Amino acid sequence: MKRDLTSVAQINGTTHCEARTRAGAPCRAPAMSNGKCRLHGGLSPGPPCGAANGRYVDGYWTIEAIEERKFIRLLVKGTLGNKL
Repeated sequence: MKRDLTSVAQINGTTHCEARTRAGAPCRAPAMSNGKCRLHGGLSPGPPCGAANGRYVDGYWTIEAIEERKFIRLLVKGTLGNKL
């Protein structure tokens, strides 16, 4: 298997990741624009929030739905008292 010497030269000429190994040596992977390699914090800022996360489908756990269930539970138990 032959290696492309131009790509090896490009990798050797790039800056390296700023992260450190457990032994204290620097990471040898090439860095991205933020100074870290793809393994040490470059690709993802985390999961999206709210409805964009994909798990927010029916609104069962919205604040309004929780309050409505509490109100219905109070009505069923008969302990509503003077809250009407």
